Amino acid sequence: MKNILLALAILLASQNLYAYNSKGMKVYKKLCVSCHGSPFRGAKMHTVLEWEMIYDESDTAIKDLHKSDKEAMEILNDSYFTKKKQSYLKKFLIGSAKDAGSVPGCDGNYCGY
Repeated sequence: MKNILLALAILLASQNLYAYNSKGMKVYKKLCVSCHGSPFRGAKMHTVLEWEMIYDESDTAIKDLHKSDKEAMEILNDSYFTKKKQSYLKKFLIGSAKDAGSVPGCDGNYCGY
């Protein structure tokens, strides 16, 4: 019985590792909505593995992807986009990727796709 409870606890903890991240959604809404649309739609542009690969390449992966877009670079070079906010955004994008298994719903921050 203890093994079953331990396995269940591990399963629930691992699911919450990349769960919905409201701080990341706020960063997305401030920086990304104008080009990529609603938060969940933008996050579903890639799979979990693709987002992880993008972020594993370097600390500046998002900036590297947008370097040819002048408007995007102005937004990403803003003082608002700190390392802490980058980590919030990463967690949100991975947790809301198209194969992450998260189903967007209504809450105080955002409703739907």
